[in-house]
Amino acid sequence: MNRKGQAAVTDALFFLLVVISLSVFLFGFANSYGSSIKQQVSEESSTTFATNSLKTILYSSTPRDPSQSIYDSDAEIDYLLAILKEDYADDQIIGDREKLVLGKTISSILSPISDSTDYIFYITIPDERKFVYFYFHTTNFTKKDAGIPGRFFIYSTPEGGPSHIDYFCALGSADYTTVMAKLSRMLANVGATSQASSSIKLIKEFPDGTPGDFKSQVDLILWDAAWLGTTEQRTSGLLYKDNPAVPDAEWGCKKVGEVESSFESSG
Repeated sequence: MNRKGQAAVTDALFFLLVVISLSVFLFGFANSYGSSIKQQVSEESSTTFATNSLKTILYSSTPRDPSQSIYDSDAEIDYLLAILKEDYADDQIIGDREKLVLGKTISSILSPISDSTDYIFYITIPDERKFVYFYFHTTNFTKKDAGIPGRFFIYSTPEGGPSHIDYFCALGSADYTTVMAKLSRMLANVGATSQASSSIKLIKEFPDGTPGDFKSQVDLILWDAAWLGTTEQRTSGLLYKDNPAVPDAEWGCKKVGEVESSFESSG
């Protein structure tokens, strides 16, 4: 009888252990299922937004004069891609006016998310290892000591100053390999990103003197606004050291506002 009683107790305990294990598993599954679905939907939504934004940018119509609006009665309107192709075909460079036109279009289309999102838009010719265009929208964070024990900091946008800074990068003597390496390092540190890519055709004159088109690549990458300077674990910044207004020279950046002022004064 004792042996039978012990066996019954053992079976009951084993059964109870199985039931508890299954209950814990089901509870954990049910608890995480909603979160995982929410994350998947959010990621899919962000990727779809990036893809649709890139399509809108590439196939939009825009004034040729960056100081005009598409609604101005005297504005000369054209397809954005046609403007880029036409300008690049002359000297294999995108001029300041066309840079500003494209930058204005990008900023306008992405304005619904620009307050909380940083992004880059760039055009490359991978076969030639060349940047044709590089637009960088970053949040103008300031870093302050939190005033509590430990290494805690407060990141916020300055009162009375611009909350964001827009740059044209990969300018002048900026090296393609160096910029791509810094770009890869930055994207590995900013957290989750939403990316969209496409190929477009540009026009140039080939060595035999005949004009023709060739493929280039366009990329749009978005991520939640982040501090791109140095941290305790990161001794070198991703874009700047400790001031978003002073990017590292290797990026070859210039503020969009400075290019705009220079263009207007020269015009």
